[in-house]
Amino acid sequence: MMFMDSIDLFERITGAIISFRNINEPWRFGVFLIFMAAGVTLFEIFFRFIKTRFTEFIRKKGCSPENWNLSLFRPSVRLAFIALIIRLFEPLFIFSHDQQTIVRIIELFLLAISIILLFYEGISLLDRLRLLLPEGFRSQFPEETLHKLKRNLKISIFIFVIAGFLWFHKSMLPETVSGHFLWPYLMSTVAVYIIFVVAGQTDRFFSGIIASIKDSEGEKRFCIILKSTIWPARLLFAAFALLITMKILSLPPSIERIAEHSEGIITTIAVVLFLYSLVDVGVYQITEYAGRKNTQLDLSFVQMFRIIARVLVIVFGTVYLIQVIFGKPMSTLLAGLGIGGLAVALAAQDTLKNFFGSIMIMLDKPFGIGQLVQVEEFKGTVEKIGFRSTRISTIDGHIVTIPNEKIAVGNIKNIDNRSFIRRSANITITCDTPPDKVERAVLLIKEILANHEGMLPDYPPRGFFDEFNDVSLNIMMIYWYSPPDDWKFKAFCEKVNLKIMRAFEAEGIEFAFPTTTTYLAQDNKRPLHINLTGNVNLKDSDND
Repeated sequence: MMFMDSIDLFERITGAIISFRNINEPWRFGVFLIFMAAGVTLFEIFFRFIKTRFTEFIRKKGCSPENWNLSLFRPSVRLAFIALIIRLFEPLFIFSHDQQTIVRIIELFLLAISIILLFYEGISLLDRLRLLLPEGFRSQFPEETLHKLKRNLKISIFIFVIAGFLWFHKSMLPETVSGHFLWPYLMSTVAVYIIFVVAGQTDRFFSGIIASIKDSEGEKRFCIILKSTIWPARLLFAAFALLITMKILSLPPSIERIAEHSEGIITTIAVVLFLYSLVDVGVYQITEYAGRKNTQLDLSFVQMFRIIARVLVIVFGTVYLIQVIFGKPMSTLLAGLGIGGLAVALAAQDTLKNFFGSIMIMLDKPFGIGQLVQVEEFKGTVEKIGFRSTRISTIDGHIVTIPNEKIAVGNIKNIDNRSFIRRSANITITCDTPPDKVERAVLLIKEILANHEGMLPDYPPRGFFDEFNDVSLNIMMIYWYSPPDDWKFKAFCEKVNLKIMRAFEAEGIEFAFPTTTTYLAQDNKRPLHINLTGNVNLKDSDND
């Protein structure tokens, strides 16, 4: 039966060709051949032009043109171009239905052969690509393994293209073959097998790259990207296999709906998993940036970015997954999500205030971990910036936890960010100090502070006799010290104080203390009167 069908098919094709030759005048064939020759000639000229330009570009980049020879792709591109010319000049001829079908089959056959050749030529470049890879990666793929990989890929591509060609042109096959109930199952089995062969080779290829560069410091970002693609790629291959099976097989409506939902679920999970894993790439980039010396970005922001990004991916992925499973409109799901979010926000107001306060701290960066700050009455070193609170280790040894909401709206003094330390002191001397010695005291202070340790050129020290106090004469002393190291500043203040004491002592200048002096006046304007009342018996001590 199959043999007879084959004879009938052959007779149909032969008859269509003879009829095609009879109903078309010779000039049509002549015009077609002329345009075909002209098209192929133009293609060769254009291909040579592109090849020359590409070779010049490769040489400018310092690469060898032999490793990037476009001539490998000429046969496949030429066949595709010929198929295109045949398609463009179809209106030139007169066709019956069978004749037009044969011409379309010839066009697609040429296109299928060109695709196979194109993939084969691309696979042949794997040998050259392997030579360009690092030695560690090449050891993961010896020549024997690479040869097996190329062979499996070539077989898979050949079977896939031919199977697809035969599927879309079942009319070429005998009715006993194309009409058999096992034919769709055979084609779907071939397609799924090829997909999983390609998936396995791709998985092994990427796993080998990851194994070879996982210890390389400069390729960590690339390694993270590859890791984030492995499982999503496996799921996408499975979804593609399921899609191909649905297209080939005529499934019952109920099973087809289940298969469509399954394919959508697998694809959604693959995309969500890829985005979830891709967050690590952003985290790596931000961590690398935060590790630089000249940045104020701390690792708490990195942790916050990781959590927020992953939560968003999970939330939106879950919403889309629910839409795929139940077929609900996205607007309905988002409305429900908004109502649920509002309820959560009302129930956790304080927590959300602190959370957004932590976000403001991260964005505004008023301080960083390890810096000395003063928040309200607390002064100490920042130990941790969390989502709810900030932990400060005070100077007296206590650990203080302050809610981020208060920090975000309060006054913060970042002591470590100052460029200098300013000291303003009042040196008081006694009120009976003569003017000359007052001038001398001011001059001594200026001499002690001249070109002092840690002095800034833009902030020279200052000293002035500026005030008459109740019990003293006041000399104001101001100076600035850099770098702003508290302990070095205290030691320098001690040196200045001792030098002032020694200089004043040598000059006979006395410091004023909070004392009260009573003066008894006795002059013509203010006579001194002493009144004694009562029985006063003054006796000489010798007469006692």
